[in-house]
Amino acid sequence: MKFFLPYWEDWVHKDFDPLTDSYSGGYENSIFAHEIYSPPPYDGVLVSLGMFELKLKLIKENGKPKIRGFSNIKDYLRTKGKLPVLGDCGAFTYVNEKRPPLSVEKAASHYHLLGFDYGISVDHICCETVTVERGKEKEFKFVDLKETGKGKLKLTLSTDELEERRQLSLQNAREFLKLSKNASFIPVGAAQGYSVETYIDSVKELVRYGYTFIAIGGLVPRRTDFIKELLKKLAEEVDLEGVRVHLLGVLREELLPEMVKWGIFSFDSASYLRKAWLKAKENYLGIDYKWYASIRVPDSRNPRLKKKIMRSNLSPSDIYEQEQKILRALREYDSGKVKELDALIEDVMTYDRLFFREEFKEGKYEKLYRELLESKVWRECSCPVCRKLGIDVVIFRGSNRNKRRGFHNTYVFYGRLNEFLK
Repeated sequence: MKFFLPYWEDWVHKDFDPLTDSYSGGYENSIFAHEIYSPPPYDGVLVSLGMFELKLKLIKENGKPKIRGFSNIKDYLRTKGKLPVLGDCGAFTYVNEKRPPLSVEKAASHYHLLGFDYGISVDHICCETVTVERGKEKEFKFVDLKETGKGKLKLTLSTDELEERRQLSLQNAREFLKLSKNASFIPVGAAQGYSVETYIDSVKELVRYGYTFIAIGGLVPRRTDFIKELLKKLAEEVDLEGVRVHLLGVLREELLPEMVKWGIFSFDSASYLRKAWLKAKENYLGIDYKWYASIRVPDSRNPRLKKKIMRSNLSPSDIYEQEQKILRALREYDSGKVKELDALIEDVMTYDRLFFREEFKEGKYEKLYRELLESKVWRECSCPVCRKLGIDVVIFRGSNRNKRRGFHNTYVFYGRLNEFLK
């Protein structure tokens, strides 16, 4: 079973120096997780065409799309032919729209011209609710409507509306397969549904169309029991001989045995990567496979934080000195020069109070920081990120640290996955 890592411009600066928080340049000075780790901590990369709409615009030269000057996605990602690249349409980016903004023709063209190995057809998630601007509710069939504030409405979609989305996904898949006949990528049919039965029907239709690779989407909000039942029914009711199945966005460890049992070919998830900076207290995955909270030492020079700092009535220079003192003390604790943990934790907590974080619960974080520091768990990991950064890998501060910590988390998960698959 293969693991694909979703990509959303998740690179770091090659020359990042944690001691001075300095780095240079942009993409030209970038390094990817698969360049840091050998072998890479994933089997392939998933790139959403939605990224090109929201984050990284494609530039056309002579009518052909380019990514940062590269005409091939694998050259841009510097995979060196070792990692397959799977493309999807980023259905989550337009889930609140009546119809996908991306045409089937454009999706097929992008996959082909940019050199994707696999491309998923244009689908529309059969989600229970959508949030729309007031006035747009007239476009939808819904059974309930609620005000959410700021001129937006939350609609509970009707079964008819959900079925329209499913049928649209199937129509797009049929057209996509025809357009992909002589393309350079392998077409992947997207299966959507709003019940186990409708998912099964979608997969059957895609097999009937002639797809040999199917991606099942819209499962992220579904309960684990729902997915288990779907996988079981899929194996029982659909002839999948010669057909590979990919689960989009699904990574729940309790599901892995079921996925192997029922012959799932691949899945993708960025959860272990993004936990490094999105979770409140599960940021670093130790090699003991236990989650630890990272120590928050915000950069006082960050413009977004300065307003909060000003409320402390301390001068910027005093705050900066306090910040640097903590960073030095943490590194000295790592090296064994500092033994007194209570004073170190108190300094960290005192500094954290300056930022008036709404989610900050002093007692909870004090306990979590102590657990992390007493364990020195980062010293037990021999991966290149932990070896190079030392204690800085568990300091929550800036994307260069946070994303590297996410790379480490992905590496630990991937190692555990391979042990499980043996």
